[in-house]
Amino acid sequence: MNIYFHIEYHTVFGEELVLNIVRKNEDGKETTAQYRMATTDGRQWTYALNNYRAPATAQGAGDVLDYFYSVDNNGSEERTEWRTVAHRLELKPADALCFHVYDRWIDMPEDSYLYSSAFTDCLRRSTPQPVPARERGENAQGGSPILRLIVRAPQLLAGQRLVAAGENDELGCWNLEKAVPMTEHNYNEWVVDLDATAFAGRRVEMKFVAMGGEKPLWETGHNRELYVPTDLRRGDVQVYHLDQAFFAIPNQRVAGTLVPVFSLRSKGSFGVGDFGDLRLMVDWVARTHQRLLQVLPINDTTSTHTWTDSYPYSCISVFAVHPQ
Repeated sequence: MNIYFHIEYHTVFGEELVLNIVRKNEDGKETTAQYRMATTDGRQWTYALNNYRAPATAQGAGDVLDYFYSVDNNGSEERTEWRTVAHRLELKPADALCFHVYDRWIDMPEDSYLYSSAFTDCLRRSTPQPVPARERGENAQGGSPILRLIVRAPQLLAGQRLVAAGENDELGCWNLEKAVPMTEHNYNEWVVDLDATAFAGRRVEMKFVAMGGEKPLWETGHNRELYVPTDLRRGDVQVYHLDQAFFAIPNQRVAGTLVPVFSLRSKGSFGVGDFGDLRLMVDWVARTHQRLLQVLPINDTTSTHTWTDSYPYSCISVFAVHPQ
């Protein structure tokens, strides 16, 4: 298959945009393949990945392509995207022949803490799912073209999900009972595949809606406008990474305890707290229905062998655990 990447990013003389495709080996180690992109105006950058075949050891056995963009200046990486959650492209459906990907540069967002493991593994635990298969006809050379929408919505709370609603039949004509459910294929990132022929050659208004709470929540701001060109062919997948969806959802508040490890006391400890006491503390936090346990850094701070070494934030290594 062929994959055409498009991204708008303003550069100055001497800067080049680089497409970095991340691959995982069988042992889980990451490697990065770099491809220099092309431009005619220093703003619109493109790259054509022709006859792409993912290696068998890639994540998802070749079904998923993770990547990010960086800026190169005279052979040196000048800056890169926020990499906590990379761009993700599912190479589905199986009969797809060509992907046209329209991306946005991702800087570290103000709500980056919502992508931390405290939220993705605990407070709003989620397991990314693959893009569900969509019926595309029986033509072996590729079915009808697909419009794929990708949007990030990190504000959603546990149990909430995203749907796409809009003014045409494909999006339910603003009827939430007929809105199209989306899939969280990456942490805080949702995707949906639509029939591109329902949008070809016309502008369609739509919005994202958070479902699963006390009532449906429509994203804030004006309606979004989608436009799909008319020259899409069978087997084409048009992919749009859209601006983040914002909702009138207040920041989540939970109860928890902050305690330094050296302040813990138990019959089995040395009287100044040790790591074994943390397990007892976790059990107590769970029994009292709290959601968070925060401790001071537990790294080695030994440098002068004086009382000043007791300052917990002056660690000599992020890997060395405190000797006590």
